[in-house]
Amino acid sequence: MKYENLKDELLSAVDSGLKYARTIDGKAEFELYLFYEHATKVKISQGVVDATDGSVEGNAIRVAKDNMVSFASSSGISVERIKRSINEALSSLRAVSIKDERFKGFCKPKRPGKEGVFTKEILNLSEETLINIARDTVKEAQEFDKRIHAVESECSAEWGGFAVGNTNGLQQASRSALNGCEVACIAVKEEERRTAYEFDITRERLIKTSGIGTKAAQKAVSLLDAKKLNKTTVLPTIWVPIAAASYIVASLGQSTSGGSVVEGLSPLGDKIGQEIADSRLTIIDDGQNPTGINTEAIDAEGYPQQKTTIIEKGRIKQFLFDSYYAQIYGTESTGNCTRQTRIFGSSIPYETSPQIQFKNFAVEPGNKNLDALIASIDGQAILIVDIPIGIFHSDVSTGEFSAVAQSAFLVEDCEKKWPLEPVSVSGDFYNGLKQLRDVGGDLEKTVFTVETPTLVFDGFSIVG
Repeated sequence: MKYENLKDELLSAVDSGLKYARTIDGKAEFELYLFYEHATKVKISQGVVDATDGSVEGNAIRVAKDNMVSFASSSGISVERIKRSINEALSSLRAVSIKDERFKGFCKPKRPGKEGVFTKEILNLSEETLINIARDTVKEAQEFDKRIHAVESECSAEWGGFAVGNTNGLQQASRSALNGCEVACIAVKEEERRTAYEFDITRERLIKTSGIGTKAAQKAVSLLDAKKLNKTTVLPTIWVPIAAASYIVASLGQSTSGGSVVEGLSPLGDKIGQEIADSRLTIIDDGQNPTGINTEAIDAEGYPQQKTTIIEKGRIKQFLFDSYYAQIYGTESTGNCTRQTRIFGSSIPYETSPQIQFKNFAVEPGNKNLDALIASIDGQAILIVDIPIGIFHSDVSTGEFSAVAQSAFLVEDCEKKWPLEPVSVSGDFYNGLKQLRDVGGDLEKTVFTVETPTLVFDGFSIVG
């Protein structure tokens, strides 16, 4: 399948599937979701190259009748495969005995948004090219310092699209492409081993072919000669963009979901218009950011993706919805239905039931660089330079968390001092938002599809 013809072919199959569905049950509602992705992936670990090049395609069918909903899916997007899934979904529907009185129907047709931009050069990235890029990044890291031992590099190029149609008259499709590279390495000194990684993920240009390996190695080496903090205390914490992104995902990724709000799991559910964070915090979910990794013309049920202000100057403004939870809440979808996540590893979209997820979170930056933020600290603070272990194992209903910062530095007397052995950071996410001390100006895109600068918080407990 070619990128240029992808939408037309998917929509043609959707149309044929819907026509068939109407002939076998004219009273049921049908929703068809077709997915196609071509991916070239390369991994080099301990000198061994593992490369794959191929496509994934499949269909998912939802059928609704008398407030009962069933689901079926299978690989393949041929009309015959779609018909088989339709028949399986109808068969499952007959076995359903529990009604969902809150279900009000599938998505109604809307004018689609815009697809994100991308460079067509991604379509031509070959397995050989990605292998060469991965080898170069490994070589960079190894040559930076003799203390760099194990180095892994992963590179990928992906393009594809999906189409959605239902018996409400909706038939829409969207396409996208991206490429990425990630390098992880270990610095070793005697019995001490420190790990760091660097990445580049983008759709509007080709991934960088130089510098990533060097940056990863430099980070790992900088963490050597770590010292113990040797105390339990409460200190300011400085979270660089990748760490700050993990904080945003863990604290607001679920609590701003309309599903969590409707089901009573989010403590923010009754706080629309109220101040829930420091006034310096503004966060937008922009499903129409031209360069956003998750930007599409439509979401996974065919609703147009859009730009939604989540927090404005500390006040909660809006939650994120798909059509199901939007109808229950009494509002419209915000175009945040998804069947795939890039946050915790890929899932196979056509095998996954629809859920709510932010598209491209963006934190409004301040104007201080990292050095200025460090210089603004009186006394001591902890500088967290990577994703704390366990940050995502939190309770969305309470906001309580406890994580281990394995890559951290002591800040003292307005200066970055020395690396620390792992320290525990714990507290309450929601109180942390209220005790936000500063917002940096060093805005970065991260692998979590969150664009954020460095964030500084007061009030977290530190054990080292």
